[in-house]
Amino acid sequence: MFDTKVIMVRHAQGEGNLKGEFHGQYPSDLTDLGIKQAECTAEFLKDFPIDIAFASDIPRAYSTAKIIAERHGIDVIKEQGLREINGGVWETMKFDDIVVEYPDEYAVWKYDMGNCTCPGGESVRHLAQRVVCTVEKLVRENAGKNILIGSHATPVRAMGCKWKNIDITDIGTLSWVPNASVCIVNYDSKTLEFEVAGYALCDHLLKKNLITELPKNI
Repeated sequence: MFDTKVIMVRHAQGEGNLKGEFHGQYPSDLTDLGIKQAECTAEFLKDFPIDIAFASDIPRAYSTAKIIAERHGIDVIKEQGLREINGGVWETMKFDDIVVEYPDEYAVWKYDMGNCTCPGGESVRHLAQRVVCTVEKLVRENAGKNILIGSHATPVRAMGCKWKNIDITDIGTLSWVPNASVCIVNYDSKTLEFEVAGYALCDHLLKKNLITELPKNI
């Protein structure tokens, strides 16, 4: 029996997205466009009952969740397990420079992502384990509730692997989801069985010409 709902939102456009920089756990916040995207997603979700909200403590994800949660009169609880990948030495580097300075490592990121470890940082496999464990913990601890989760591109992609029964080594078969897009998944809080009700929902952003996505070289 599905008794718990997860509404997982990728953060709206952040400063790193605008600058073309790798912002994993770097504490960047939303751009002006990102605020508009978050407000658009908040409007989209205004009639969805939301009982409790969690978000990565990184500002761009927290700010996105806060804008949505305010519509429901609730606060956002910071959860480090929902953070983006630790990019190590890549943090704040421009993607174009990473390609030049770390060609071999970045080729793994681009073409064999599930086996990538950011130099001096975190592996994609570890991130996936961290995020899946965190989401499942939140489901168990909040049985019967509708849970808003604000997170990042790689965590959403990792959860996509879980939801679509894809091994993390094949994460590259899933596309990056757009900024401020929404995934809705129903859970059985006891067995952790689930059904996906919506993935990468973004028509609300398209209708207002607010869609932004990661460049093809990422």
